[in-house]
Parts: sequence; C-alpha cells; structure tokens
Amino acid sequence: MTDISILIVDASPTQALRLQIALEEEGYLVRVAGDPEAALKILSDEIMDLAVIDDYLPGMRGDELCRLIRANETTQNLPLVLLTVAENEESQTRGIESGADDYLPKSTSLETLMFRFRALLGNSARKTRIFDESFEFGEVRLLVVDDSPTYREYLSQQLEEEGFSVVVADGAASARTILAQTDFQVILVDLMMPVVNGIQFCRELDQTRVTQKNPFSILMLTAHEGKEDMTRGLRAGADDFVGKSSEPAVLKARISALLRRRFFQQENLRISRELEEKEVEARRASDEREAALVRAVMAEKLEETSRRLRETQSQLIHSEKMASLGQLVAGIAHELNNPLAFVSSNVESITGWLQTLSPEVVPNLSPSGLQKWDKTSRRLTDAAQGLERMAELILKLRTFSRLDEGEFKEVDVHEGLESVLVLLRHRFKGSIVIEKDFCSNGHLGCLPGPLNQVFLNLLSNALDAIEEKGTVSLLTQRDKTHFVIKITDTGAGIPLELKDRIFEPFFTTKPIGQGMGLGLSISYSIVRAHRGKIELHANPQGGTCFEIRLPLDLANLLQDTDEGTVLQQ
Repeated sequence: MTDISILIVDASPTQALRLQIALEEEGYLVRVAGDPEAALKILSDEIMDLAVIDDYLPGMRGDELCRLIRANETTQNLPLVLLTVAENEESQTRGIESGADDYLPKSTSLETLMFRFRALLGNSARKTRIFDESFEFGEVRLLVVDDSPTYREYLSQQLEEEGFSVVVADGAASARTILAQTDFQVILVDLMMPVVNGIQFCRELDQTRVTQKNPFSILMLTAHEGKEDMTRGLRAGADDFVGKSSEPAVLKARISALLRRRFFQQENLRISRELEEKEVEARRASDEREAALVRAVMAEKLEETSRRLRETQSQLIHSEKMASLGQLVAGIAHELNNPLAFVSSNVESITGWLQTLSPEVVPNLSPSGLQKWDKTSRRLTDAAQGLERMAELILKLRTFSRLDEGEFKEVDVHEGLESVLVLLRHRFKGSIVIEKDFCSNGHLGCLPGPLNQVFLNLLSNALDAIEEKGTVSLLTQRDKTHFVIKITDTGAGIPLELKDRIFEPFFTTKPIGQGMGLGLSISYSIVRAHRGKIELHANPQGGTCFEIRLPLDLANLLQDTDEGTVLQQ
C-alpha cells in the first residue's frame, strides 16, 4: 500500500470497478466519481496524484473536464490520463491538446495501463523533486537521435515548423557529444539503432538526468508499436512512447504535453519553495516573538529581583540603624543608671539626715536660717522627684531597646508602647494629646524588639501627620484569638485610593526628603512574620487608624516553621 491517490472518473460502474480493482491491487488509494460534478467536488476536497478520465461523461466530454482541471490553480499540475473508445489520431491530438498528459484507448490492456500510470507518476515525482525553478521557457530545444537520415530530416522539418529548435544525431555516440555542450528540453530516441539501441541509450539518459538541475524528457520513437516494445521503453525510463507511423500532429501534441508537464512541475516547485520560505519566515517570526516574550519576562523578573534587592538592602540598612539606635539607647541608659543610682542614694541619705537633725537644729535657727532650711528641704524633695523621673525614663529606654530580650518571649505590650512614647516625648510640642485606652491584660508572646519598631514607625507617622494641634489615640483589646492594637491620629489622613499601595517599599505620601517609604513596608513585614495583619482604616474624626491584629498563640504557629528565626533576625 502506498500513499498515492488516484481518481477514476467514469460513468460506467463496470469499467470503473475493473480499473479500481487493478489499481488497488497495485497498492494505490482509489476514489471513483461517476460524473464531472462529483469529480470536481473530490478534487476540491482532497489532494490527488493522478486522474484517469473517461472521454465520454454525462453532460461534459472528458477533454472539457481536463480543461477545467487545468484552469484551476490548485489542480493545474495534476497528471491526467484520458481513456476513450475512439482510437483515431484526431481524437488523440484533441485530447492531449485539452491538457491530458496521456491519451489511451479503453481497449488497452490493464498491464499496459499500469505501466503508463507508473511512468507518469514516477517521472512526475522525480522531476518535481529535482527541477530547478530558475529554468524559463523560451526557445525549446529538441534533440532527435535516429540512425535514419531520411526520418531525421522529415522530423526536423515538421518540428521546426512548430517553432522548436531541433538538433539531430545519428546515434548514441554523437548524441553524447552534443549533450555535453547543449541542454535540451526533450530528447527523441529511436528504439532500433545500431551499436547502442534505443533501450540502452534511454537507460543511460535516464541515469544522466537524475543529477541535472533541468532534466530533459525522453520520448521513445519506434516503427514497432507493439505492447512489448512500449513496455520495454517505459521501463527504461522513457516518459512517452510514440509510433513513427503516427501523424505529425500526434507527435507534436505528445511533445507539447511533455513540455506542459515540465512547466507545471516548475510552477509546482516554485510554489512549494515559496510556501517553504513563508513557513520558515513564519517560524522565524514566531521564534522572534517567543524570544521577545522570554526577554520581556526575564527583564520583568530581573526588575522584580532588583527591586527586591533594593528593598532588602534598604530594610537591612533600616534594621541596622534601628539596632544601632537600640544599642545606643541601651548604652546611654546603662551609663546613666549607675551615677543616677549614686545621686539618688545620696539625695535620699541627705534628706534622711536633715529629718534626723531637724528637732535639734530648727529651734536654734534665726528666721532667715529657718527660711533657708525649709527651702533646702523642698529642693531636695524636687531633686528626688526629678531623679525618679530620670529613673523611669531610663527604664523605658531599656524597655524600648530590649537588648536583653532578643528571643521570642512573653512581654507586656503596654510597656513597649509606653517606652516608644517616652522616646518620642520631645515631638509632642505641647499641642498633641496622647490618649490611652489599654485593656487589663497586655501580655503577648512575641519578639519585643521588632514589635517596638512597628510601634515607633506608626507613632512617628501619626505625629508627622499632625501639623499643629491634634490627638493620637492608643487602644488595645483582646478577643479569643487575637491581640489588637489601634493607633489613631487626627492628622491629614491618607486617601483611600492609596490604601493598597501604602505598604509598598519606597512609596510615601510625605514630601521629598522627609521619608524613604520604608517604615510601613518594614512594619508590614514584621507583622506578617508574626502571622498577624496590619490594616488601614479611615478615622471618622479625620486622620488615619492603623489596626494591628496579632495571634495569641504565635509560639505554636511558629513551632514547625523557620519564621521564628526570621523574626529574631
């Protein structure tokens, strides 16, 4: 079985079936049409390799159908064979001139038909494969190889009258010399020649043209028109077989059919190459689009990676600054703690001594001395109160720095908020009121240092938002699963359309030079690492409200993950 498809167009079911069985036994795929309309429908839907057409069809002659097939651009290159009951040369000429590649009587044996079909299919496939599209039909050159001077002269005259350029050779040897110097489109070879007969020379020519860019066609001429001679000629590689006794019109028609076949093969190859080039171009364009898309995706990923690196770098710098601030605060608190304790102890001792000496000294003092004694006592009391406030400040600074609490632990969130307020006290300007509404239990498992950083960022933003007078409110709540911290201000507020962008790195609503846009981004990362949420809400009194929700069982949530380590870093 091959993949070659043959269409039989015959109004006689018996004749069509006879031919179909013979072709299918040869391994061909066969379609049958009983009229021209059905044939044209099949040809419009399927690609066929050969059409065998009866010359007598209902509503249309076979040669008319051939003309229609040749007029259609998609089927003009289809090899056509006309079968007819009329065996006269006039009908043969008319059939070939209509576009048929071969014209055979219906009385032709199946064996001979198969040889003609195989020759037409085989030669067509071979030429289409090696044909050079650069060939153009101008002057058509024919080579006549025949040992009869009389027939050579007669044939040259007949063909030259048709406008062909004819060169003659008396045998294979002289033909080889001529072929080495000139290209021909058709070579006519006599079957019977001395030294090298036509069959041998035909095989030689068939082998020669395999490597040629513009292979010639071979037309076998013979005075013996028997089936055996025709079969031998077709097997040797001849494209067609014509008897010398045929009318010149038949020979000319056969030559024209070969040239027409050659032209259609050229067009077919040209179209095929154009389609291949377009396909290559389409693939190249598709590859370029795909490459451009890949480059765009990679550029986007590179930009995203670069953005994350910048963000990480800025966060690291910010974290380093906060760590340095914590160390600085802790160091100052530590350095102040010892002299403060010393001074506080001395003030307390002096106050005690004065109270012990008071019964003995006061009665003996003059009014002026008594006045100084009272003033000294009051100054010592004021000094003790000042020292107590300094001790409270140092305690809050140590609470904020949390250098002694670098691990996940339970702390009082309220103490962290108070420590941040102490650190920012100098920014209250006397016109900003701090309101606190704390729940009864402020204990929560967390990392105090990073959480204090969140409080510092949010409270700093709240103070920045208030230009003159205003209020900052701190509220804490507990429910069954979360600890809630709300920090509300009465400042200028943040437009709701920016709600989805405020946690983006480097995004800020502050004037240029007053903020890097990292505070809220870092706060968001810290809260999310605590498995919590931070959200922005509108304050009905104006300004903004940030709500932080932290899970009460964070220690259990982080037990099987690496986030606890991330938080500590």
